[in-house]
Amino acid sequence: MKKLVLLILILSCVVFGEIFYGNLHSHTSYSDGSGTPDQAYEYAKKYLDVLAVTDHAYYFAQKINGKTKPYLTKLAAERHTKDGEFVALQGFEWTAGVGHINVYESLEWIDRNQESSLEGFYRWLVEHKKLAQFNHPISTFGTFDSFRYFPEADQYVNLIEVGNGNWSSGDVINEEMFGNYILALNKGWHLGATVGQDNHKPNWGSSNEGRTGIVADALAYDDIMDALWKRHTFGSEDKNVKALLKSGPHLMGDIVFVEDLSPQKISLEYEDTEKLLYLAVISQSGTVLELRPNTEKLNLTLSITPPDGYEWYFVYMKQFDGDEIVTSPIWFQIPSPIYVNSVRVSPEEIHDGESAKVYFEVYNVTGEDQNVKLSVLLDENPLREVEMKFSPYQVKRFVVPTGSLEKGYHRVSFVVDGKLVQSSGFSVKEKLKGVVMIDTLHENDHLEELKSLVEELEKRGYSVKYPKVMLKDLEGVDILIISTPKEGGLSFAKKLSDKELEAIENFKGKIYIVPGGDEEYRKIYLEKIKGEVVTLEELRKKLLEE
Repeated sequence: MKKLVLLILILSCVVFGEIFYGNLHSHTSYSDGSGTPDQAYEYAKKYLDVLAVTDHAYYFAQKINGKTKPYLTKLAAERHTKDGEFVALQGFEWTAGVGHINVYESLEWIDRNQESSLEGFYRWLVEHKKLAQFNHPISTFGTFDSFRYFPEADQYVNLIEVGNGNWSSGDVINEEMFGNYILALNKGWHLGATVGQDNHKPNWGSSNEGRTGIVADALAYDDIMDALWKRHTFGSEDKNVKALLKSGPHLMGDIVFVEDLSPQKISLEYEDTEKLLYLAVISQSGTVLELRPNTEKLNLTLSITPPDGYEWYFVYMKQFDGDEIVTSPIWFQIPSPIYVNSVRVSPEEIHDGESAKVYFEVYNVTGEDQNVKLSVLLDENPLREVEMKFSPYQVKRFVVPTGSLEKGYHRVSFVVDGKLVQSSGFSVKEKLKGVVMIDTLHENDHLEELKSLVEELEKRGYSVKYPKVMLKDLEGVDILIISTPKEGGLSFAKKLSDKELEAIENFKGKIYIVPGGDEEYRKIYLEKIKGEVVTLEELRKKLLEE
């Protein structure tokens, strides 16, 4: 886990570079939207500094007066771009079942009919060397095979939407997109955060206040594209907030190569008429810092010591009006041709004396063959050592068993040719006393009180489960807690099915019955279930004080 060495908080004297506000995802009648690219750019000038028109590529087969739609969009973009006033970008959206991806500033295009696989699209992208963005990464549209990592494509897919939507409320940054942003970073992708309006109506820039903040030297085509390639962005639900994450001369989106794991300073600058309610500095290892600043201006500096040679940090912010802001990360990496990512320890819940498996990916980020030695350590003790050969941009997947684990905190480290390139921590709980299942399917009374026991039960070595569809899969359960139904609610949901009653009758563990408010069903449950009838207080004593 990161160590917070120094924190300096200044509530004024905020100094910003040039921040411009754009929408990198919009459509016109060239696909399934409204209006022409000319109309889109002209309209957007009233609301934005930058607009990208990214029509769906599967509409491009039909030409207009013998000319391709990307070419006509590019001509319109050039007509509307004026240094210091407005930058118009052109692109297209590739859509397939695995997800949707924007490609920017390309007259050539590819659609799902030509190529529907991620691998095929990435090959096209690498060949054409164009900037790309993961769009609305949620299960509805696709999450890119759970962001399976392709090192060579990582050079071109440099952006990701953390928010997307055309609705007027502007509440476009949602939990699933935010979680998938973190997932993609953990897989190894280097991505800048954006928010897109995804306009299909003639409201380019005005549908809501969602914006992509772009930190650039000037409002000019080359400067904006340079900033987007470098991921110098943040995604925002506020249309004019100023937010900047830096480390010395490096901006959010930069990869900072370091020779050792010495402390690094990062700083956040914030300014807006809306006060900042909450912020969190988030890293690959977890949340480093949480604050409630309650201020319109903020300059925060902290010193952190990366735990290994591959670490990223970004900032999540929430204003008093509920608007959210997400910055791009800053990466601190030890130079290496080979890195390790996508580390996962399974199962998630491990108890004293149990073993686990460590899943991870090892990959070559270069276009050359590589021969390296990989050492996997558990608490500095070798788990596995292997000599490895990699072809250019090759990814290899591994599973390493840990053996029996003791209670406490453990850390898995990955060393490539003597360099600590990755690490991941996990905790082992007390020896498992037993598995407790709490019935939640039958309008059960006292559920809040029962769920309040869960944390204490887990601290004492119990694992707590809930039935999913029916109360019948009781294999591996030691204690079954059934609170009889509450007053009110749905009568049909209170009934125990024949299969459930059979499973309960054959259950070999301990059953506790907590009487609920519905007298009729209380009698039915007590007649049909053989178990110990207890009050909530008696149950607490039996489980927590034994």
